[in-house]
Amino acid sequence: MRRLLFILLTIFSLGNIAVHAEKVNDCIKIVLQQTVPGDYIPPINKEGGPVVHSIYMPIVDAYLYNNVVNVSFNENIESATITITNETTGETVYSETCSNPVTLNIDLNGEKSGEYSIEIETDDIFLEGYFNL
Repeated sequence: MRRLLFILLTIFSLGNIAVHAEKVNDCIKIVLQQTVPGDYIPPINKEGGPVVHSIYMPIVDAYLYNNVVNVSFNENIESATITITNETTGETVYSETCSNPVTLNIDLNGEKSGEYSIEIETDDIFLEGYFNL
């Protein structure tokens, strides 16, 4: 019984580990999380329960391959601001506002090793992710 309890506690505690990036093929997928404003109220359907949505399809995907960040937009977006910051030094190493972006390749070969953050902001969405060089 103690062994079973130990195994269950171990499994549940491992489930709380934050994931910043995951390896996909030879590149690393940067996990982007959407920040929701503090005054956001979820939509309610006629029966009083929350509105059920279909499977989540990310608006933006980001990958790291050989110190190049690839950002792919899965929807038509009028404009987006992409900012990459070295979290160790606080220095912004890349910042650009793009009109109607589809894909961007951001070369970080000249940058130092360390932890970096990427922020992608559109008119109504703010995404943030972390990765290591």
